[in-house]
Amino acid sequence: MEKKTECEIVQDLLLGYVDDTLNAESKRLVEKHLVECENCIERLKEMKEDIKQNENNQQKEIDYLKKIRGKSKIKSILMAISIVCMLSFIVYLYKVITVISFMSKAEKSLKTNNFYKETVQVLSNNRTSVRKEYYKDGKYKLVSEIYSDDGIENDMTEYASVDSDERISIDTNHKKATIIKGNFTKMQNQELNFKWVPFIPNRQNLYANLGTAFIMSIHTDTYQIGREYYVLRNQFEKSGCWEIWIDKETGLPIKEINREGVKEFFPETEIVKEVQDMIQEYKYKFGIVTNEDVDVPDLTNYEVEYSSNDEIEKLLSE
Repeated sequence: MEKKTECEIVQDLLLGYVDDTLNAESKRLVEKHLVECENCIERLKEMKEDIKQNENNQQKEIDYLKKIRGKSKIKSILMAISIVCMLSFIVYLYKVITVISFMSKAEKSLKTNNFYKETVQVLSNNRTSVRKEYYKDGKYKLVSEIYSDDGIENDMTEYASVDSDERISIDTNHKKATIIKGNFTKMQNQELNFKWVPFIPNRQNLYANLGTAFIMSIHTDTYQIGREYYVLRNQFEKSGCWEIWIDKETGLPIKEINREGVKEFFPETEIVKEVQDMIQEYKYKFGIVTNEDVDVPDLTNYEVEYSSNDEIEKLLSE
């Protein structure tokens, strides 16, 4: 076997020399030989060029792979955003359809010419306010009562007719009646006002429907009532104190809740004595109102006072 020349030995060591992995003795041998041998110097240059070229190619491959991964990541993010947007749109579309549906049902429910509506609200000091509204064939009666441990106090009874410029307010306790007339009263006596429903705007107003669907969260429940209803909450209200229940069949409100809506303080202080929820419950009945319920009673024995709302009209026109 032929003995390797010094050039062959050095060239075998060049790769280790470039990588700086030789021991001190081998390194000295290579460096001593390179001082005297131009061929090995040239071979060293070629080797360094090859290594540099390989490194450049590797870097290009790495950059390419990074670019591919980057594009793949962007596609994944865009796809995830698209899915979220699509799901959000589906949820929003469902809410729009739901809002229009119960508004339509509420409008249909109140197309009747005979209905009774009762609104109950618990007040402070163990009192409860009850508002009773009777409507039949264009005639309307409102009875406001306060319930307490002392009994029932009739706060006020009002009578009116659709498009009339007259409204009669009766104090049955003191046998007094006030007849108010004027154009402002006529505005109040529009059928739309008699059939006004809490929270339910005109379903024909597209912007109102879209806005309601955007603001509100909507889900169904059967709690306490035993039948399905919608629960609407303002999804942008962090406290989540307010909500309204809408009957799924009639589209009419059942209950409105404002948690911790009423605070009572100790006299002449800012110290809270009692906190309670403000709850209004609504009840509707159809076809039960009689003529006797809405006919104005005989005012012969009443002290009658006449009033005009011209001043109110004047203020509104200014």
